[in-house]
Formats: sequence, C-alpha cells, structure tokens
Amino acid sequence: MLASKRIYLRNVSENDAPILLKWGKDKSYHDSAGFGSYENLAEAKKAAKQYIMRKNSYLICLKENDQVVGLIELNERGMDERSGLLKTKELGFLMDKDYRQKGLMTEAIDLVVKDAFINLDQNEIWAGTFENNLKSQNLLKKLGFKYIYEIDYSQISDLFSYKEKYYLLKKTEWLKIEQNTKS
Repeated sequence: MLASKRIYLRNVSENDAPILLKWGKDKSYHDSAGFGSYENLAEAKKAAKQYIMRKNSYLICLKENDQVVGLIELNERGMDERSGLLKTKELGFLMDKDYRQKGLMTEAIDLVVKDAFINLDQNEIWAGTFENNLKSQNLLKKLGFKYIYEIDYSQISDLFSYKEKYYLLKKTEWLKIEQNTKS
C-alpha cells in the first residue's frame, strides 16, 4: 500500500460506486479533470469495474477516518516496447472539492511518482491538464513537471472542443529534486 503522513492510496472496488456517482453527477469534475459523467448508480458501478481493471488506479483516502477524497492513476501511454512507451506513464488526478487546497494531492502525486520511478521502473511521467485548469498546472510545476506542449483537440476531431497542456517529469529530474529535499 502507498501511504504518506495523512493519506493512503487503495484500489477501487465496486463499493466505491457512490463516490464515483457523486463526482460523475457534478459537471465541474468533468470540466476540470475530464471525469466521466454518470447519471445513476448502475453507470457508476460500470465505471468502478473499469477502474478496478486498471492496476495503477487508486482512490486517495484520509488515514484518520478512511474518507475517500480523490482519485489518482497512472495510465499506459502505449504498449510498443520498441518505442520506449512501456517506460512512460500518464498521470491523471481528481480531488474532491471539499478537500482541495490542503496539500493532499501533493502527497498523492508524490507517492505515485516515487512508486513509478522506483518500483515500476518508469523513465517519464506525463500529465495533461485542460487549458484553463491553472491550479493543476501550478501543482505540476511545483512538483517539478515541465510544460512541454499544448494540443488543440478541436483541430483533430469535431468530437472535441478543448485544448490540453502537457507536462513532463523525467526520472533524472525527479532524482535531483529528491536529493535536494533530503539535504
């Protein structure tokens, strides 16, 4: 289990469908984090099953009372070994509105990044944010991620109407940050 001073990360279970439904019914989570839209418990249970199948998807829980306060995951960027994509993941995260601005997501990202670089042998962690999600962008920069580029998805397909900014944290840079925080 991944844990810090105030939080721990655990895998999603079907019993978590109510919290997924809460977030799925709130348009702000879709608008800020691209979280799925769910209208009923059956849809949320289906989503929970999808999260269960992703081995690096976790709910963020408070140690003091086991309250679920967010979601964080590392997603595959590709499966082609020759391209090097097996050594790189993409970070996704969502914090419940009631628990924002408390440093909890900083702790969660630290846990996942450390695990990815040390235990999963990753070389890069990417993170995409919607163009207007300045809080997430600032958090990523604070944690050492560097802005790389922006994609206007409306130029790719009529199905999309948003822009996304992509940030990158390389293992070599993370190791330097880790050394500086320990000294």
